[in-house]
Amino acid sequence: MRVLHITDTHLFSDENSVQAKIHYENFINALSHFNANRNIFNVDRIIVTGDISHDGGTLSYELFFKNMDRLSLPYAVLPGNHDDIEHLDAAMKAAKHAVTVEQLSSASWALFGLNSVVPGEDYGVIRKETLYKLREDLTGTACENIAIFLHHHLIPVGTPLVDVCQLMNADDLLSICHDSPVKFIGTGHAHTLFQRKIGNILVSVSPALCSQWENGTSTVNVVNNSGFSIISFDENLFIETHFI
Repeated sequence: MRVLHITDTHLFSDENSVQAKIHYENFINALSHFNANRNIFNVDRIIVTGDISHDGGTLSYELFFKNMDRLSLPYAVLPGNHDDIEHLDAAMKAAKHAVTVEQLSSASWALFGLNSVVPGEDYGVIRKETLYKLREDLTGTACENIAIFLHHHLIPVGTPLVDVCQLMNADDLLSICHDSPVKFIGTGHAHTLFQRKIGNILVSVSPALCSQWENGTSTVNVVNNSGFSIISFDENLFIETHFI
C-alpha cells in the first residue's frame, strides 16, 4: 500500500491576490507532477491532513475537490485550523472519490484519522472523547500495523513560529499509541519536512503543498516551494519526500 500524503494547500476563495495565485499554481503544479509520474510513484490512495483552505470559503473547497476528483483515486481529507468545518464537510460529501481515512485501510495496515482542530485557535488539541474512542478502536483492531493521521504536529520541528501552536496534548496521544501497535503518525501544519522515531513510532511531518516556512524562523519568512510525501506501508515502512 502506497499513500500520497499531502497537506496545507491553503487555497483561497478570492483568486486575485498574489498569495492566492501562488498557492493555486503550486497546487495545480503538484497534481500535474503527480499525474505525469503516476507509474513511478505507484500510489493507490491519498490522505490530506488539513488546511485545505486558507480563508474557509466555499469556492476554495470547490477548487480543491474538483481537482482532487480528477485524479480518480480514493482520498481522505482531515481538517486543519484554517478550515471551515461546515464548508469542508459539505464539499467532501459532494466529492466523487472522497472517503474516510479508515476506509483507506488495507488487510495489513489499519489507518485512523483524528480531528485536532480547536475552533478559532492555531494550536491543536484532541478532545478527550476522541482520545477515548481512539483507545477503544485501537484495542478492538486485530491489525498489527496501525497508522494515524491528523493536522497538528506532535513535537517541535525547530521553527518557533509553528512550534508555539503544535498539538498541545501530544503526550496523551502518544501514551495511547505506545500501548498499541501504532507504527506511524503523519501530520502537516508545520510547513516543513520533519521525521523522528519515538519508540517504535515513526512520526512524520509532510512538507506543505503551498509553501514552506524558513527553518528556525520566529517571524513570517516563506520559502516558495511545494512538497509532498509518499508513504510505503509495506513490511518495511519507508517515506519518500518530493519537493517541486
